[in-house]
Amino acid sequence: MNEIITTNQTAVTSLPDQDATLTEMYLRFIEYIQVKDITAKGYCVSLRCFFSWLQSEQITRPTRSDIKAYIVWLATPHETRRNTGKDKPELITFSAGTQATYLRAVKMFFEWTEDEQLYPNIAKHLKGAKVNNKQHKRNAFEKEDCLTVLNSIDRTTEAGKRDYALLSLGFFCGMRIIEMQRANVGNLEVLAGENVLYIQHKGHDEADDFHKLPADVYNAIQDYLNSRGGKLSAASPLFCGTGNRNRGRLEEPTISKIIKDRLKAAGYDSRRLTAHSLRHTAITNFIKSGASLREAQIFAGHASPETTCIYIHDDQKATQNFEQRVYDYTIGAEQTPAKRIEQAASDATKLSYNAQKILAEEFEKLVNKYRDLERS
Repeated sequence: MNEIITTNQTAVTSLPDQDATLTEMYLRFIEYIQVKDITAKGYCVSLRCFFSWLQSEQITRPTRSDIKAYIVWLATPHETRRNTGKDKPELITFSAGTQATYLRAVKMFFEWTEDEQLYPNIAKHLKGAKVNNKQHKRNAFEKEDCLTVLNSIDRTTEAGKRDYALLSLGFFCGMRIIEMQRANVGNLEVLAGENVLYIQHKGHDEADDFHKLPADVYNAIQDYLNSRGGKLSAASPLFCGTGNRNRGRLEEPTISKIIKDRLKAAGYDSRRLTAHSLRHTAITNFIKSGASLREAQIFAGHASPETTCIYIHDDQKATQNFEQRVYDYTIGAEQTPAKRIEQAASDATKLSYNAQKILAEEFEKLVNKYRDLERS
């Protein structure tokens, strides 16, 4: 399929036809979005999927009905989507997040074609799979599990030293994979007498934020850098390959795979435990330590406190026992008043320090109010 636009004047009346080939439009669109390389790669993958589908369906002038059919196709498992690594491959169904990502690129593409008067926006207002952004799809580790994973790494090799440093930054500093990938040796600095690592958040053009490094984390990084040998410049990647042929900067997928392999080797083999679980764990553990919402937001580098609230919601739900209470009530085994008081006291200990402080202040106000009433 070379062209998405043809000279058929009956199909489009509101916009003039253009003699633009698919390749030309694709390249112009990628240039237009002007985003970081990794984001552009995401759009490329998503659009290639769409154009391949058009070709397989022999569609040269897509319509709104075709986009609706594509949405259905994204949600349906097909023979072309199989796990090839298994003895009996199973069909793969795209997750809701993947479906949304693929459709988002198509919608943005047709918004652009309409703005450029190349083709009408046939994807306007169409909706695909609904993604729940209020709950994480990856689990956090318990604090004991963090140490189990780290202690399972053999640190006598360069790869082991590197991987230990990577996982430490995830577990204790909550760093994103892209932040690890972008980090340079020169981003390690001393600020007010403390070792810090300056980081470039996603969507930022420079390393304009930093994490203070606990002594053990800093020492792990230095141990790894010393194992690389030679003089490293400030522009050298903080994390690179260990093979003789590839000593370049690690890419995001490679870092994710390294972490996932380390988790599996430590006995944590679950689809809900991935590289992102390390960051999830760090933020969750910070909240459990008594951090306020604002402190957690700053630590995580979230632009909106709503994003941080997801971690608080996850933690609160994990400590609740709603289902058991429904079961007990239904079968007539509901708790006695004494048991409910005991449960309330137990729940109070699970609150953050700030939450407990607020409750204590409110209780003190009620006590003082009661005393004032007694005196009057």
